[in-house]
Amino acid sequence: MVATETLEQIWGADRLDRRQDADFLYNFITGEISKRKTRGKRSSYSLNIDAQWGGGKSFFLERFGKQAELRGHVVAYVNAWKDDHVGDPYIAIMAAIDRAFAPHVKKDSAVKTAWRTVKSNGGRIAIKAAGGAIKSLAKKHFDITADDILGQDADQSLVSEAAEAAIDSSIETGAAEIDKLFDRTLEALIGQFQKADKAIQIFREKLAAAVEALDKSGKKAPFFVLVDELDRCRPSYAVHLLERIKHLFEVDGVAFVFATNSQQLRHSIAGAYGQGFDGFTYLKRFFDRTYIFRAVSAKKRIEELCAAIDERKIRVPDDDMVEFIATGCTSYALDLRAIEQVLEMVEVTVSVWPHRLPLDMVLLFPLCVTFYRTGELDWVITRDGLPHDWHSGITLINRAGDRVDRRINVYQAFARAIDRFDSMEKIMKNRNSSHDDRTEDYVRDIFSPEYNGLSVSRTSPSIQTGLLDLVANAGGLIAPDQDG
Repeated sequence: MVATETLEQIWGADRLDRRQDADFLYNFITGEISKRKTRGKRSSYSLNIDAQWGGGKSFFLERFGKQAELRGHVVAYVNAWKDDHVGDPYIAIMAAIDRAFAPHVKKDSAVKTAWRTVKSNGGRIAIKAAGGAIKSLAKKHFDITADDILGQDADQSLVSEAAEAAIDSSIETGAAEIDKLFDRTLEALIGQFQKADKAIQIFREKLAAAVEALDKSGKKAPFFVLVDELDRCRPSYAVHLLERIKHLFEVDGVAFVFATNSQQLRHSIAGAYGQGFDGFTYLKRFFDRTYIFRAVSAKKRIEELCAAIDERKIRVPDDDMVEFIATGCTSYALDLRAIEQVLEMVEVTVSVWPHRLPLDMVLLFPLCVTFYRTGELDWVITRDGLPHDWHSGITLINRAGDRVDRRINVYQAFARAIDRFDSMEKIMKNRNSSHDDRTEDYVRDIFSPEYNGLSVSRTSPSIQTGLLDLVANAGGLIAPDQDG
């Protein structure tokens, strides 16, 4: 038997304090469903969680689901973006629900019977959804396509219906009678449309009965369906998924929880429908409520991402990586998406750094930012793009009460370092630099471990020059955008 995670284990990596959101929303959703049931209304609920990219939506949804399971609920997970290659989202939603029901079907005969009935009644809807498959079947059996039946300019929403009617009839009459189907097509389509509402009604009734069977088997209501990454889908697929859920799956005892960047989703839908389309009002019809996550501070996100970086392999001003990167992100005006991508590049580069001596973050971080922004890897281009007013370090107050500036100017440090790091000869010429210049002291200390007490070739470059190739390789390993 697999050990069940505790709540502390489920939320152990929660650096954005989302557990309190989960507790609140769980109590809110279950309370709303109970209230609706008491009042004789349909006891379903649809909640949208709205957060900007990097706000921890995917992290939250996964942990929320585990927490609900720990409390006795059955939970289905739908990754909309992963499934948007499917022609109709109905199939992806049904597959997710089927996976959630599977363990309970094996344990309880009533659940098994109820769910089989749902799938049986849903089969006809699935066939209609699979237009591409129906066309392929028609071609295979009769050497014609559905377009041949209705013509190239036919409304594509009718094509699969016509093809289905053609196939059903042709199995009985034979391919030689195919011409007779042209006269029957319209009649068949009318019949199909008349059956649609009844089929949907029956499907919803059977799904509600299956959820009720789960409840009677000892699992708590509601049955949760969690939908992630909707804002990353093709607009047409996102709309289709919302409509499928609204018309087919919102039944008694089912709670839908979406996690979206609502602003991005609204823009995407408005773009699909044309200028002036009110995406905000359109989306409101699908959600009972929207819960807005508190904004994530850049500093907190940086702290979270820096936790993955091996600090033993880096050198950074004042040994404070978070502070250095935070001031850099502010100076470059990086948003959360950029911070995520740049720090992933930094983490990969640090991971593969092959030398015993540490790499220097004053060199690495600007290089990664430039590569992220321009796709170019060049020391001079990176230098020219560095903010001149970026300072890193601390300011002290001495015993006399005077402020002592211990900061370095990152632009100057970077410029001086790349001016001399192509040969140890240049580096060693500056080893007796004045200690009155904090920035110069820092640059000197970048390279001093490479020659102190060692015999080195004066024509050799610094090991820090190898960062260029490592960042190029790290950039090729960067994962697609994740919500985190």
